[in-house]
Amino acid sequence: MPDPYDIGYGKPPQTSRWQKGQSGNPKGRPKTRADHLKDAAAILSEPVTARTPDGSPVSLAGLEAAYLALCRKGLKGDVPALIKAITIMLEVQPAIEARTDGRRRQRDELIGRFEKLGLPTEALRQRPVEDG
Repeated sequence: MPDPYDIGYGKPPQTSRWQKGQSGNPKGRPKTRADHLKDAAAILSEPVTARTPDGSPVSLAGLEAAYLALCRKGLKGDVPALIKAITIMLEVQPAIEARTDGRRRQRDELIGRFEKLGLPTEALRQRPVEDG
């Protein structure tokens, strides 16, 4: 009695077919550089709990915690870590100052509008510009 299943072009034997739910490429396409950067950014943006010197817990972004660890390592005597921490600080400082200047400018414009309306502004002038 002949087998009811035909084997030929476009009809491989059932034993050598892909199993149901099995991918044709189990390892998948290799990750690109952009995928690695997205993964790293996702990991570094997750919150991390750290302890202050007095023992109270504080929540930091992963990137902040990594920079803090780098600074502590550098201050313990690891010269390459110290150089890297200082390099990062010098690269980031101008951006922080520009952001603070922008906030100060916005605050001064807002205070000017309040003064035109005749509202008291002394308390606003005494408050420092907040980072954040």
